[in-house]
Amino acid sequence: MKKRTMWIVAVVAAICALLPGSAKGQEYVVPMPNRHQLLSAHVRVLFQDKEGYMWYGMKSDGLYRDDGYQLVSFRSDFLHPDLQMNNNIMCICEDHSNRLWIGTKRGLYILDKKDYSIRPTGDKTLQIWTFDAVKASEGDSVLAYANRHLLVYDHEGKCVHQEEMEKNPLVTPNRKEIKDLQGNVWQIDDDGIPSVAHIPMAAISEVDLSTLPLYTVLPIDRSGLPPEERVHTVWKCEDGTQWVGTNMGLWKMHPDSLGGKPVQVGPNFGVVNTLTPALDGSVYLNTEWQGLINYGNETITLLDSTIRNAVDVFLDEDRLWITTARGNLFLYDTNTWTKKDMSEECRLLGDTPCGLIVLNHNIWILFNQRLLIYAPEKNFIRHIYPQDLNPQPKFFRRLYTDGESKVYVECEKSTYEISLPRDSIFIPTAKVFFSAYQTKSGMHCAGVNTHELNLPADERDVHLFFTTLDHLNTQHVRFAYHFAEDSVWTYLEMGENEILLPQLTPGNHLIEVKAADSDGLWGKEVYTLNIHLDAYWYETIWAYIAYGLLALLLLAFCFWLGKKVGSR
Repeated sequence: MKKRTMWIVAVVAAICALLPGSAKGQEYVVPMPNRHQLLSAHVRVLFQDKEGYMWYGMKSDGLYRDDGYQLVSFRSDFLHPDLQMNNNIMCICEDHSNRLWIGTKRGLYILDKKDYSIRPTGDKTLQIWTFDAVKASEGDSVLAYANRHLLVYDHEGKCVHQEEMEKNPLVTPNRKEIKDLQGNVWQIDDDGIPSVAHIPMAAISEVDLSTLPLYTVLPIDRSGLPPEERVHTVWKCEDGTQWVGTNMGLWKMHPDSLGGKPVQVGPNFGVVNTLTPALDGSVYLNTEWQGLINYGNETITLLDSTIRNAVDVFLDEDRLWITTARGNLFLYDTNTWTKKDMSEECRLLGDTPCGLIVLNHNIWILFNQRLLIYAPEKNFIRHIYPQDLNPQPKFFRRLYTDGESKVYVECEKSTYEISLPRDSIFIPTAKVFFSAYQTKSGMHCAGVNTHELNLPADERDVHLFFTTLDHLNTQHVRFAYHFAEDSVWTYLEMGENEILLPQLTPGNHLIEVKAADSDGLWGKEVYTLNIHLDAYWYETIWAYIAYGLLALLLLAFCFWLGKKVGSR
């Protein structure tokens, strides 16, 4: 009976998965970033601290911190003779002072994120116990469960109370599955292999394009046109009127027209690349002969003869948006007839778009491998890639809308309705974290909110590492930096987070760092770091004073010697 019930549940789940729209909001699993940097595949504990770093407690390989780019390990081995922490991690929690309490197979330890030092808790007799759970309590105390005892630790790490209990009374988070700050679910399977259940940025469901109430650009339809006409664009208005741009001009078809056949409108405009109708009955056209024009009441108004390669035009109230084959986005004000290039503002990369719509004053621009959503009123941007969707299309082909609230993306084989959470495009910009630095003495983690870095005189070559703690999008994040005395920014390649400072001179060096998020939007917050490099004794001010005095004495001696020789 139990097997039959399970079989029925499995069949019902499979049927539900095949129903239209079942993919909407569905997660899909991706490998954990930087998994290849783990020396062991046996992860026992997952934890994310308040800053956003991911921590992996290993079954026998210590503790790892992940900033999205590289892992830093904390384990007892011959390379770290001062660290005596047990490498079998059982549980992790963070207290109110940003310290990690690490329960292991043998003992409880405290990692202070100010300097990333690790020390055992106070009572040595308890350090042979196995700590199964640890939890920060109200105030400064921390609760732990070990060897069938409930233990209470004070802020200094001293056990102030213990009570025998058969069962663990602590309600601790699931160590094998956590939800990160972006809403993605990190999980470990029974073999200790980590993965991430990634939440798609957009929900999609397959639709039949022929049944949709489209009132914008339509799929190409040749019905009723002369055979020599080559259709470039078709636009359908809410009253059913269709405008058709071809290689020979402009055509119009009204549902009530005789025979339902299109009629050529106006003079021979030549090749009409794209069009959009206006509320006053006129039409905005982009033609290869005259560029951007407006046609209405048998009158042609030349707007811009330089735009001859438009891919799409879209009228949003009194604003005309235009995308071109050269990758530009132009904004035309139809009241003042002024043009503004918005390409840089919405971070276009020169790619040729294949679709444009404007919905609720948000600009949707489609490319073969990405969908860009731009909110000009709030200056926010969102990029959506095929891999961000589930199911994943190979590429995008065309963009449509019903003119009210729905957006449809035509892919290589299917068409999907695509929807976003209401505020998903209004995202915060990238925030920079100073993650680590490397000198000849090795790799060092930067403490919480570190803005001062003091280096000894022999550490002249420094590698600085930064992160935005967006673990799944590090390949799309970009950093830039400059020294305070230099106003020119140096931009790193996308996906790079390392700043190399070779042969630093003694003294203070103030460096500023900013980051662009995965959508290309640069954060307003700039991270400042003051680096102080000590001088060797022979580089100090007292040494230079001594050099000066020595030079004066030498000159005086030479003068005396010369005078004495001359007197003979």
